[in-house]
Amino acid sequence: MRRGVIALDRALGLIVALVLVASGALAVTWWYGVLPGAPASIRVHGPADHTTASWWPWATGAAGIVLVLLGLWWLVRHLPRRVGGRFTLAADRSGRLSADAHAAVAAAAEHLTRLPEVRDGSGRVVSDRGQLVAELQCTIEPSADLDLVHRAVTRAAADLQTVLGLPRLRHRTRLRVARSNKPTTAPRVT
Repeated sequence: MRRGVIALDRALGLIVALVLVASGALAVTWWYGVLPGAPASIRVHGPADHTTASWWPWATGAAGIVLVLLGLWWLVRHLPRRVGGRFTLAADRSGRLSADAHAAVAAAAEHLTRLPEVRDGSGRVVSDRGQLVAELQCTIEPSADLDLVHRAVTRAAADLQTVLGLPRLRHRTRLRVARSNKPTTAPRVT
């Protein structure tokens, strides 16, 4: 997510929270008669009369479409952005040295699958909150030795940092646990 989206989320969350707290406090004080000058009951007339007007279905349909589009925009803005995989490591008159970060992260994930504890692995580079993040996703066996997996993931992250040489690169590893251990196949004897 981008920082602007996070700031907007927090601001809107704060506004909604303040409105809800104020509404709740107002309702409680009105219920117990603590609110000075409040009527004993409230009668609402008028808003339901608009539903019979000829423009009402068009207005509610347009408002629904606007809200759906706003919701889709909101969801898209919350998706992590995948970034281009090529990064320039060094450049001078003789040429430019670049690295393919996606390939390096995928290779690190593939290297992790060599452990018997890791069943599956993949990797990608994303931009999250303005930071460049190398994201490894692995599925581990339920009986996996977590200390061994932790050491292997830490070593893979250090190797990625060395290989890519990007000082602003961050690392995230997501481990999923498989539902059951992978069945071992016995060798066939003929």
